[in-house]
Amino acid sequence: MASEWYDDVRRFTERLVQLNSVSPGAGEIATAHEILSLLVEGDSGDQYTASGLDPVEGDRFERVSAYAFIRGASPRTVVLLGHFDTVETGDYGPLEPWARQPHELWTRREALAAFTPGLADDLAAHPDDWMLGRGTIDMKSGVAVNIAIMRHLAARNAQQPLPLSVVFLATPDEENESAGVLQAVRYLLRLRETHRLDYLGVLNTDYTAARYAGDPHRYIYTGTVGKLLPSFLVVGRESHVGEPFSGVDANLLAAELIADVSMNPALCDHVRGQSTPPPVTLHATDLKTHYDVQLPFAAYFYLNVLTFTTTPESLLAALRERATAVLARTLARIDTAERAWVANQANPSWQSRSTPRTGDVLTWQELRADCVARLGEDTVAAALDAAWRQLPDNIDSRERSMRLAHTLWTLSQREGPAIVLYYSPPFYPHIASAPCALHVAVGQVAGSHPELQLRVEEFYPFISDMSYLQLDATVDLAALTANMPAWRADGAPERTGDYTLPLGEIATLGLPVVNFGPYGAGAHQRGERLLMSYSFETLPRLLLETIERLGAPNAG
Repeated sequence: MASEWYDDVRRFTERLVQLNSVSPGAGEIATAHEILSLLVEGDSGDQYTASGLDPVEGDRFERVSAYAFIRGASPRTVVLLGHFDTVETGDYGPLEPWARQPHELWTRREALAAFTPGLADDLAAHPDDWMLGRGTIDMKSGVAVNIAIMRHLAARNAQQPLPLSVVFLATPDEENESAGVLQAVRYLLRLRETHRLDYLGVLNTDYTAARYAGDPHRYIYTGTVGKLLPSFLVVGRESHVGEPFSGVDANLLAAELIADVSMNPALCDHVRGQSTPPPVTLHATDLKTHYDVQLPFAAYFYLNVLTFTTTPESLLAALRERATAVLARTLARIDTAERAWVANQANPSWQSRSTPRTGDVLTWQELRADCVARLGEDTVAAALDAAWRQLPDNIDSRERSMRLAHTLWTLSQREGPAIVLYYSPPFYPHIASAPCALHVAVGQVAGSHPELQLRVEEFYPFISDMSYLQLDATVDLAALTANMPAWRADGAPERTGDYTLPLGEIATLGLPVVNFGPYGAGAHQRGERLLMSYSFETLPRLLLETIERLGAPNAG
């Protein structure tokens, strides 16, 4: 297949896929430079109002975003957004040397299909129409599409001013902490002020995929799913394994709690025909660092919860209710087990305890307030600060949060069993659809091409950078920030490893979002693959049509 779009987008995609841009890492910097090189290739660089690299402020890896700006005849502006980082390639196993070489991987497609469920069927259904390799759909092809569109628009603008302005942004770090898009928020605010722009919204070109077996649709999304990471410090009571009923196994409590909340559809959001996937644990362990014969008396885990409408406050309340019930039920089961065990002992000196076991469920905010009431704010703050400074600078932020929670628990001098609920980073706000010119335009485009079976839905079902481009003013985040041990409040001194979000700037930017991206399957899997006919040819035509509709005199 050869066309104005296909050849260029394929070439751009192949060049980007070949680069190792695993986040975080120096490869992200090289990839940003390559994207800028593709943007300005030939004489295109002279046709932009501005183009270059925007440093991510305070980034210890010194990463940058690539940008280009076309000032058209109007301040009304559309933003083309994409990220260029990827996840690792170890899942390719013996084929890993070719994971970033689409042509070489294609010659080994049968070997790849042999240990990749579903790949053989797709190869048979669309022969010679797939590009294989890490980053093909997530999401270097989306960035390549945006490059091609931006070059096309720049050439048109050089002949006659476009009816609207266009911004291109390609960012690092989506797969890790979203530092790139948070820098993009600052960049877009600066650009808006400097050029007095009126943003119509963002066209994000992250990947789309089938939602069920045999799904014929190509999806467009006018909002995005959010994410909360509630975390659980589970405290038991220490004991020798020879006297287990003298203590409480923290792993048992954690396991029962995980069994209750993980994969539980009662914790899903259901909105306008869409449902979030159920929560799952992303990590679980006890706090023992060596072998001994003491019961593990502390454990922790964190739970991935996707949201459409769920707020930090409502989720915390729901999890507290469940944790309270699980704790009571599990302790009652231990009481019953102890009585049964004692009844089987020949020695009459063995006796069951007469008082049933009980425990507490607290939030970080409540535990901290309890410590402050007894010890004073200065003592509590100093103890937490000392614990913070003793942790390695590069410690994972989830573990940092747990260590701070454990420090606070120790400071409280309480005894287990207990469960402490808190939030760990990261936090992704959800964005619901709202009427706007951008959403009208994509709806019109979808309706104009019934042969493509385009389907507009509200919530993009995968975590994405779009979450940081708008903030729902009706959602109170106090329960999040007050219960996140690693949170740095506005005005507080910066500390290595702290977590904060420019919530005020996100709210000020407030952009409508659309995800209108390439089509494929297997993101973050060894079978990652891109359907080239749609992604390299149909998609750029549809995106250009959307931009042209936004530029029409009666748009919006």
